[in-house]
Amino acid sequence: MHASYEQLKQDLKNIGISAGDLLVVHSSFKSLGYVEGGAECVIAALKDVLGAEGTLVFPTFTYSTSYADSYFSNVETPSCVGYLSEYFRKTEGVIRTNHPTHSVAIWGKLQNELNDGVELDDTPMGIHSPYRKFAKYGGKILMLGCSLAHNSFMHAMEEVVESPYALRDHQEYTMVDEHGNVTKRKIRRHNFTRPNGPGIKQRYERTLDVLDEGDYTIGQILEAKSVLINSAALEVKAAAKMRQEPLYFVDDPHGLYAYLK
Repeated sequence: MHASYEQLKQDLKNIGISAGDLLVVHSSFKSLGYVEGGAECVIAALKDVLGAEGTLVFPTFTYSTSYADSYFSNVETPSCVGYLSEYFRKTEGVIRTNHPTHSVAIWGKLQNELNDGVELDDTPMGIHSPYRKFAKYGGKILMLGCSLAHNSFMHAMEEVVESPYALRDHQEYTMVDEHGNVTKRKIRRHNFTRPNGPGIKQRYERTLDVLDEGDYTIGQILEAKSVLINSAALEVKAAAKMRQEPLYFVDDPHGLYAYLK
């Protein structure tokens, strides 16, 4: 096997990933540097470290296209959140949840449990979303070479505490599932702006400020500075912080939600 594969496995173990874990990965492939074997090598290393009792999850979000054209195909609509995400969803044994804006791809033991009921939610990360189940199963969040600003678990916490800034009205989508069945579904959109636009801005890089030593590990995976976070600890502490300071994890430069301070 490639030298990159052996180093990846060792680095993943060193940061705290173990056999049997439930792991969700947010990633920047290019941050890893040169990887002999490419994306295939990275996914193989992740699966091998997790083993037959483990579960691997990647976000395969599609809001960048689905918001614009109100359409989602489970098989054809590409992920907009990274090269590894898109590669992983196409690999053998992986299923993709049927959500028009915030689907995830899942491999491993907890596939069915994480996918169960997703079609019942009308928000990006409703009560049936895999993100809302991670803490229950002791899940770990790996920020693989990417900023904590991209930690989508925080969206789930916003829904848990019913943050008034997080969601806007429903949008109707035409959806095509993995079997070709076509349905219509209404889902609420996120209420965040693009960089430098007016409105609320995500500041999830403040995540580590609410966690304690032992709740996370910082390490190097190949050339990528990475962070591994205990989702159960983050669920408790991020939700508590949001209830105490509703705007802690966002910026509101125009004072749209000043009444929450």
